[in-house]
Amino acid sequence: PISRSAVNFNAGCKTAASNIVMATVIMVTLLLLTPLFYYTPLVVLSAIITTAMIGLIDYESFIHLWKVDKADFVVCVVAFLGVVFWNVEIGLIIA
Repeated sequence: PISRSAVNFNAGCKTAASNIVMATVIMVTLLLLTPLFYYTPLVVLSAIITTAMIGLIDYESFIHLWKVDKADFVVCVVAFLGVVFWNVEIGLIIA
């Protein structure tokens, strides 16, 4: 959901009609192209998702947090790494 919202936002979509178009394209893709994805290695699919999500990271917030409070910056980075390398629950527990 986050990556689709980011794609919509970056494409400049402003109405609910864009969600209908997006849902239709996803449905057609799932119905017709899923057999092609079956043979795609998981690492390739992971790389596609990672590339799409890189644009959602707000680097300025990390820089601002470093300048304001170093302890909070360390907690933020450790929680981020916990989410990246384990899962959301572990990241929240670490934070």
